[in-house]
This record gives sequence, C-alpha cells and structure tokens, in this order.
Amino acid sequence: MIGGQIASQRETLRELAQVGATALLLVLTVLAGQFRYLRLAFLVIGTVPVAIVGAVTALVATQVPLNASSLMGCVLLVGLVVKNGVLLLEEAEHQLRAGIPAAEAVIRAGERRLRPVIMTTLATLAGLFPLALGIGSGSELQRPLAIAVIGGLLTSTLATLAFLPALSAFVLRRVPAQQ
Repeated sequence: MIGGQIASQRETLRELAQVGATALLLVLTVLAGQFRYLRLAFLVIGTVPVAIVGAVTALVATQVPLNASSLMGCVLLVGLVVKNGVLLLEEAEHQLRAGIPAAEAVIRAGERRLRPVIMTTLATLAGLFPLALGIGSGSELQRPLAIAVIGGLLTSTLATLAFLPALSAFVLRRVPAQQ
C-alpha cells in the first residue's frame, strides 16, 4: 500500500514538473513577443529561480513538506513573478523609446512602478496569509501552496526591485532605440 502511494506521489510530482516547464516555456514565448527582444525576456524569467529558492526556503523554515500543493504554488509563482518584471521593463522600454538613456530609463521605471509592484505583492500576501496560518476549513490542504507562494513572492519581489533594474540597464544599453 505504501509503495503504491509513493509511486502515485512520484507520478504527480513528475506531471507537475512537466506542467511547470511547459508554463515557463509558454511564458518565455509570450515575453519574447511582448518585448521583441529575447534578452529582456530572459531577464524576467531569471527572477523565477529566485522565487523557487524563496518558496523552498519558506517550506523548509516552516517544516512544511514539498508536495503537489506546494509545487502548484511554484507554478503559480511563475505568473506572479513575471508580472512584476513586465511592469518594470515595459515602463523602462517606454522611457527608452522617449529618448531617455538606458540607466535613467530604468531608474524612472523603478520610480513609476515601485508602488504597483509593492501593492500587488502585499495584496497577494494578505490574501494568502490566513491560508499559511492554517485558518479556516480545508486550509491544511492549501497551506503548502500558500507558504510556497509567500516565500517565493517575497524573494522574487526583492530580486525584481533590486537586481532586475541593474541588469536591465546593462541590457537596454545594447537594445536599439526603436525595436
């Protein structure tokens, strides 16, 4: 009986890994179309591993197992993390097209998009917090998802606001003004 459960769990984890990889590939495709420049798409996708590390760290810190629910949270993180990067880099591109140098364009984008990034992150965290605490009926099933998303979102938001601007300023210097 235990062998069957372990085999079922392995199958579920394998399927979720496939879903996550497919989601990442589809998001990369959409980002490449959005930015029309693959380097910017890879910069945004580069914040996803930071989110996964944050998710796993939060799970380890709270002694919550990595299971199907927490892996689903990691898949969910892909969309949340990419959204923050798109908010920032889309504004930076807009500033760049207006003729502003790359470094200043990224600074202005950071100033304009700081509040939306922080507010959407805080709203998501506030919504997940009761689940992470295990409050409410059925929350024990969703607790791993909530903890994974909270941990991943905290680390990825820091990466989006701290590292993504610096890297994008470097990359945007090499991007033609009109794409």
